[in-house]
Amino acid sequence: MKDKYIIWEDKYKVGYKRIDDQHLELIEIINDLYACMENRDSEDENLKEAFKDALKKTVDYVAYHFSYEEKIMHAIKYSKLLEHSSYHKEFTQTIYKYVMSYENGSLKAIDDLVKYLKDWFLNHILVTDKKFIAEVKETLQKLTNE
Repeated sequence: MKDKYIIWEDKYKVGYKRIDDQHLELIEIINDLYACMENRDSEDENLKEAFKDALKKTVDYVAYHFSYEEKIMHAIKYSKLLEHSSYHKEFTQTIYKYVMSYENGSLKAIDDLVKYLKDWFLNHILVTDKKFIAEVKETLQKLTNE
């Protein structure tokens, strides 16, 4: 791989270690997917399998991560649970559309998917997840003070 597509920076930290670790893992998975793209036009079957594996890992890990976040949201009765969950559902549906387009032969779908993953993910961390974690910390602080 030439360069990483996304480089983890401290500004992406939300301040909740398990969520930060999951975000870092997701960035690495996106970077792996991006690395596979460099030779995606190749007829090499091993490369195609590596790409499909990276794509599956991306989808599976995103589902795991969203599930983890939503369990926390339910536990603290997060004020924006429905809104945040709807972002997760919309994201999942969009990913599915890109994957289906790729499976139907569109290589452009992969370029679009990887760009979408980067843009959405970084914006989601910097805005939506930071608000969510701020409320988690506030709730935990209230519980500590009781």
